Amino acid sequence: MTGAIVAETFVAMPFLVLTVESAFRTADQRYEDAARTLGASRFTVFRRVTLPAIRPALIAGTVLCWARALGEFGATIVVAGSIPGATRTLSVAIYSYAETGRDDQAAALLLVSIAIAFAALFAANRLVERRAA
Repeated sequence: MTGAIVAETFVAMPFLVLTVESAFRTADQRYEDAARTLGASRFTVFRRVTLPAIRPALIAGTVLCWARALGEFGATIVVAGSIPGATRTLSVAIYSYAETGRDDQAAALLLVSIAIAFAALFAANRLVERRAA
């Protein structure tokens, strides 16, 4: 199980890092400078000014990272293997069911994964819209 988590994290983390890095680069420094001028500590500036400014990018990056990890197939097979009940991920289970001729179970899992993906995108979109308003 730990191997699967490490593999998924290694493959998917660049989506989060690149999205958040872009937000940090484009964030307006004037708000942070104003907070420091008013006596806020570095941690307070980060928590009260920087994080709210980059929250939409943080949410988007998390959703992208999660979606990539959910669909990852190669890293799971190579690093963690495919041990039923131990390292099986959704994508590996769909592949296993389709390979063994259990197309109905593969289709059911595929529909579940599509529903989860749409629910995550919808929830992320609502969070970003709520924060923007």
